[in-house]
Amino acid sequence: MMKDHSMLYIGVADFSEPTLLLIGDAFSLRWLADQINSGCEIQLGELPNFVRQSKIDLRLIPSSSSGSLTRQGDAFNWEITEAEASQFAQQLRELADNASPAHAYLDPEINISDIQVVASKGEYNPQAVFG
Repeated sequence: MMKDHSMLYIGVADFSEPTLLLIGDAFSLRWLADQINSGCEIQLGELPNFVRQSKIDLRLIPSSSSGSLTRQGDAFNWEITEAEASQFAQQLRELADNASPAHAYLDPEINISDIQVVASKGEYNPQAVFG
């Protein structure tokens, strides 16, 4: 369970290309790494005390075939293979441990949403990015 003051912010940012941006502190990024590595399906919108989503709905879905990111309107389904889960969890933990502001690209094997996935720590103010 996350500490009361930790929050993971998720939304679509309009950078040079659309980005599904995950903004968190060290604690929330480690929490997300644990969730991804758990192999359980997670509807992040059902965790409002831990996750604040801006105009989107993100679901993490374990996959035994191939990883993918799909989008229907404001709903994203992120299917993650066991190998991707291990890789993404490691990237998130390394990001959490980084003392400086930084980010990590969490690119699924197949991305038909035309949106890249980026986790960020200390680089952006969620209210400024997501409005």
